[in-house]
Amino acid sequence: MAGTVSNIGITLAIVSTYPPRRCGIATYSRDLAVALNDAAPDVRVEVCALDRDGLAYPATVRTVIRQDERSDYRRAAQRVAASGVGAVVVQHEFGIFGGPDGAWITDFAAELHRLGVPYLVTLHTVLSEPSSSQADTLYRLCRDAAAVTVFTGTARRLAVDTGIAPADRIVHVPHGAPPPGSGGEIRPEVAATLDRLAGRRLLSTFGLLSPSKGLETAIAALGRIAEQHPDVTYLIAGSTHPEIVRQEGEHYRDKLVLAVKGAKLEDRVVFLDLFLTDAEISAVLARTEIFCTPYRSREQISSGALTFAVAAGCPVVSTSYFYAEDMLAGGAGITVPPEDPEAYAEALHTLLSDPDRMERAREAARTRGAGLHWTAVARRFAGIARATAARRTRPVPDAVATDAAGMARVDVPKLKPTHLNRITDSGGIVQFSDRAKPDLGSGYCVDDVSRLAIVAAGLCDVPVRELKGADPHDWLDTSLGFLEAGYDASALGSRNMRDATGVWLDEPHTGDHVGRLLWSLGAVAAGDSVPDKYRERAAVLLEQASPALRAMTTVRSTAYALLGLVRVPEPTPELALGVARLQAALRATATDDWPWFENELTYDNARLPQALLAGGERAGDGAVVQDALRALDWYLGQVGLGESGSPGPGEEPEGYLALIGNLWRRKGALPPRYEGDEQPIDAAAVVEACVEAWRVTGREFYADRARRAFGWFLGANRLGLPLYDASSGGGRDGLRESDANPNQGAESTLAYYQALLALRSADLV
Repeated sequence: MAGTVSNIGITLAIVSTYPPRRCGIATYSRDLAVALNDAAPDVRVEVCALDRDGLAYPATVRTVIRQDERSDYRRAAQRVAASGVGAVVVQHEFGIFGGPDGAWITDFAAELHRLGVPYLVTLHTVLSEPSSSQADTLYRLCRDAAAVTVFTGTARRLAVDTGIAPADRIVHVPHGAPPPGSGGEIRPEVAATLDRLAGRRLLSTFGLLSPSKGLETAIAALGRIAEQHPDVTYLIAGSTHPEIVRQEGEHYRDKLVLAVKGAKLEDRVVFLDLFLTDAEISAVLARTEIFCTPYRSREQISSGALTFAVAAGCPVVSTSYFYAEDMLAGGAGITVPPEDPEAYAEALHTLLSDPDRMERAREAARTRGAGLHWTAVARRFAGIARATAARRTRPVPDAVATDAAGMARVDVPKLKPTHLNRITDSGGIVQFSDRAKPDLGSGYCVDDVSRLAIVAAGLCDVPVRELKGADPHDWLDTSLGFLEAGYDASALGSRNMRDATGVWLDEPHTGDHVGRLLWSLGAVAAGDSVPDKYRERAAVLLEQASPALRAMTTVRSTAYALLGLVRVPEPTPELALGVARLQAALRATATDDWPWFENELTYDNARLPQALLAGGERAGDGAVVQDALRALDWYLGQVGLGESGSPGPGEEPEGYLALIGNLWRRKGALPPRYEGDEQPIDAAAVVEACVEAWRVTGREFYADRARRAFGWFLGANRLGLPLYDASSGGGRDGLRESDANPNQGAESTLAYYQALLALRSADLV
C-alpha cells in the first residue's frame, strides 16, 4: 500500500452530504466531483454520503453513513478503505455529522488513520472562538490529516490561532463556482418569474432559507430606499433549509412574508420557493444588478452563494462577515455591520445611484471571480489529492482483535526475559541501553530497581522453563539489597542514583523514587509466590520506610506509595493519609470538564486514579471508589479508550491507546497535533489501572480497555509500530512522532512486563 501513486490515477472519496439532499455542502461536493471529472480525469471520485432520510443516491455514492448512527462511521471508513481509494476528503460542517458538535466524524477519521488511508479535511466553518467541544472535535479530526483546506486567508489565520492544525498543513483552496453564462435547462417557474421581472433593477439572494441568512435586514433596507428607487425589486430565491423545516416548519418564511407586508413591499419582493439548479442560478445572476448576503453572524467563513455571485461578476452588498470581507476586499462590493437595515439601505443606495461606482464594483467582481471558476479550483485540489494519496501507509496491525461481543483480546508473545537478564547484574538493573546493548555507564537508580522488584515478584510463579535462564529470586535479592542500602529512615528518604562501581551519587531525599520504593516493598511482601525470606525482608523495610509518605509533597509520589501500602495486611495510618491526600487533590482541582488531580496531564497519569481506587477499596469507602472511577473514565476518554456509549467532549474512542506525550496537556489549552513521545510507563499505567477497576467493579468494559491498552506495546497505536521487541524481549523507549525509539532501557522494558503480569494475574490473557 505504501509509496507512490499509480500511473492510471487515483480514486478520491468525498465524505459529505450529497444530492438529492438539499444543503450547501451537498451542492459544493457535487460541483467539486463534476469539476474533478472534467479538469483532472486521472482523479476518479466516489462519494460517502451522510444521510438522515433514506434518500436514493446516484451511482457515484458508494457508501452511506446514517448520520445519527454512531456505529456507521467506523464501518463506513472500513468500507471506503477496502474499496482501494487513494485518498479521502472530509467536507466538514458541524451540522452534518452526528454526536455533540458533530464529533462522530472523528471515529471515521481515526479508523482511516488506523487503516493507513490518508485523508484531507475541508473546513466550511472556522470559528474565531470555538467552544471547547467544537475545538476538540476539529483538533481530533485534523490531527492526522495530510492537509486541511480552507477557502480564505482569514480562515487559515483563524485555524492556526485556535490551534485546529499547524500552519504548515493548512492550504488555501478557493470555493469554486461555475463560469458566467453556464447553460442548462431552466424550469418554467423560474423562467416565468424572470420574465415577470423584466425591466426591473434586480436585487437578489439565493440559497436555502434560514434565520442565519438575515433576510429581514435586506427587506427592511429595501423599504428605506423604495421611494428613491421605484424600479428596484428584490428576488429571494430558494426553499427553506430542510433542517429548519424539520424543526419548525415554514415559520421563518412566514415571518419574512409578514415583514414584506408590514413594509408594504408586496409588489417589490418576490419569493421563488425552489431549490435552484446551477443553470437557474446562472440565469438569476445574469439578471441581478446587486447581490445581497445580509447574514447575521460575523463568523461566516464561507458562502457558496456569494462565491457564485462574484464569479458571475455581480456587485454585492453584504454584512461584514469574514468571508465577505475577504471576497469583497478588492472593491467588488460594500460591507456593512450585521442587522443594521439603515447601513444596508445606504450601501444599496450608494451603488444604485452611482453608475460609475456600480461599474467599478462589477469589474472588480469579474477580476476576483476569474480565479474562482471550478476548472482552476479542481486542478489545484487534484494536485493536493495526488500528493495526499502518495502518503498511504500500512494499516495499524490487528494487535488487538475483538470477539463476537466486540470485546478485545490480545495474542500475547511468549515470555522472553532475555533482555531483562542482559541489563541486570549484581549491582542492579542498568538504566539505559543503546538499542539492546546495556549502557553500563548510565548506572542504576531506585526507580528502576523498584520496578525490577515488582516484576521479579510477579515472575516467581512462572515455570523455570519459561524464564529462559532468568532467575527472579536473584533479582529479588539484588533489588532488596539495593533498596536497603539506599533508604535512610532518619531522613524519611532514599538515595536514588548509583554508578556502575557502587558509589551513590546523591544524598537521601524524598521524591517519586521513594514512592516507588514503598510500592515495590508492598508488592514483594504480599507476593504469594515470593519465597518467605524475601517477603520478610521487604516487610521489615516497608515498616521502616512507611513514615516517608508523610514527607511526600506530590500526588504522584503519594500514589506510588499508596499502591504498596494497600498490600499491607493491616491498614496503617499512612494508608489513610495517602487516600485523604489524593482525594483532596482531586476535589481541589476537578471541574465538570476536567475531573482530575492536577491542572495538567503529565506522566504516569493513570497511576493517580489507580491508587485512589485501590486505596478507597482497601478502606471500604464507596465514595472514594466512585471518585476514582470517574477520574479514570475521563482519562480513558482523553487517551482514545473512552466508553462510546456516553461520549463527552474529548471522549470519542480511537479504538487504540493514544497516550499523552511528554510535552504534556494543560487544562483549558487545546492540545497540539503532536504532544511529544508516548512513553511505555504511561501505557503500563493504563493497563494496571484498568485491571484494578475490573477487579473492583467486575465490569467487562475495564477488562476490554486493559487489553486494548496492552495492545499499544504490540502495535495497536497511532503509528502501528510495536514497542515490544519480540526478538530481544526488550521494550523500546517510546513512540516518537514518526517512529519508535530503538533503544531498550530498563524503564521501558519493565513497563512491558509490569503490564503483562497485571493482565496475567487477573486472568485477562
